[in-house]
Amino acid sequence: MAFSCSHILSQLRSDVESSENKEHPEERKPVKRKYPFPALVEDKPKDDEILPEAVDLLESIFSSLCPFKDDSPNSEDIPVECETNIVSSSNHDDTEIETSVTEQTTNNHKGLEDIDVAVDIDDQTQMNKELDEIYDFADIPAQITGSWQEFDSKKTNNFTKGCKWAPDGSCIMTCSDDNYLRLFNLPLELWDSSKWSEMSELEVALKISEGELIYDYCWYPLMNSSEPNTCCLLSCSKNAPAHLWDAFTGELRCSYRSYDQMDEITAARSLSFDTDGQRIFCGFEKTVRIFDVNLPGRHCEVRPTFAKKSGQIGIISCFAFTPQNRSISAIGSYGKSIGIYSEPHGELEFLLEGQRGGVTQLQFSPDGNHLYSGGRKDPEILCWDMRNLGTVLYAMRRVCSTNQRMHFDISRSGKYIVSGNNNGVITVWDTAQEPKVVGFADIPILEPTLFFMGHNDCVNGISLHPTYPLLCSSSGQRIYPDLLPEEEDGMFDRTVISRDNSLRLWWIGKSN
Repeated sequence: MAFSCSHILSQLRSDVESSENKEHPEERKPVKRKYPFPALVEDKPKDDEILPEAVDLLESIFSSLCPFKDDSPNSEDIPVECETNIVSSSNHDDTEIETSVTEQTTNNHKGLEDIDVAVDIDDQTQMNKELDEIYDFADIPAQITGSWQEFDSKKTNNFTKGCKWAPDGSCIMTCSDDNYLRLFNLPLELWDSSKWSEMSELEVALKISEGELIYDYCWYPLMNSSEPNTCCLLSCSKNAPAHLWDAFTGELRCSYRSYDQMDEITAARSLSFDTDGQRIFCGFEKTVRIFDVNLPGRHCEVRPTFAKKSGQIGIISCFAFTPQNRSISAIGSYGKSIGIYSEPHGELEFLLEGQRGGVTQLQFSPDGNHLYSGGRKDPEILCWDMRNLGTVLYAMRRVCSTNQRMHFDISRSGKYIVSGNNNGVITVWDTAQEPKVVGFADIPILEPTLFFMGHNDCVNGISLHPTYPLLCSSSGQRIYPDLLPEEEDGMFDRTVISRDNSLRLWWIGKSN
């Protein structure tokens, strides 16, 4: 069906007149956002309201595009066509949906050329190339600074449990065995390479204490330091509800409580925000509970993952979401399975099995076409094809002989993947390289591009800066003393075991 510009303008004017008759602007009630994220602007118009200023602006645009009057006899002969083209690239680039709106005139209007308004995929591809160019993995990265004294404890083994950059890249969050979450700000000397040799250790800007063992933690995905109400983080610990903390003051904003069949508080073993930051997913034994961020307390949606002898078994250990496809979610469990669920109803669509150990981390590629998974005591990171579910494209091998989480991270362009190993080595893979079949392996193996000695202990945390060529890594693991032979006195060997519980910051950009 074709419509002229004059027809569209007349329709808009009629909508404006009808909206003015229904409700006067002065009678509108202010719109407020719910706790804990108050809005800075209290009053805003309704989403479905058409303002008169918008009509005037459209009229000026139509008049510039269509050089004829409304009473022109041929004004009804202009068809408006909408075309949707799906463009895909080969080297794991982002899959973009390009929408072009083309106005074509008939032969009666000479001089009026076709008008093309499109979101060019080349812009996104160029941005990805620029992000790739800031990294330089041809040489071993340079260590800039780190933190050692903060995790040094003579009485206990205060090993770290990962590190995560803030979504805006302003600070680093770490978790350690002393049940503290620590925030480190970036030093000012970082932006002057001539002062790197004089740079001191990273100092803690904020410490948040949980009562007992911390199971999981994460940033609010829309966190921005220029908007203090978005600066918050989430954590769950043993025998405690999920806590939402203020990242500036360290104060507790609110709690999200889960109860068992005895009406006692039960702790989540894993948690994560969704892509929009509106819901909180908490993992339990064969159950997922979903909270509304704006409704703290005990009200939540309960989703059993295993029912009628089918589904996903085990403790839910991790979650993954992608902005490219908000209608799905990926959930991992210690039962060595990955469930692909439809949103917002949470129906199980597909169950992926292939990890040797319990799944500890899931992460989508930036284009949403691939899902990467890693497990505990599992030497492989698997790459799943989301366009052909059940297919493993390739595997990346690492040394992982511990039950704790071994984190990996993906660059914003999706080209590089970085992970730590039990022996202190940090490994980098280039996904643009072609995987190879090694020996009698059923799955092709992607060989590493670079590996270097980063720590003197297990590297459990890896995180890439969202903007700059910076890499942070954390190390440490729980170490038990060896048993003594029967002929010797005592039970355990008292030999001092060397430890490396530290946070380190690396420069992975091109040198000047």
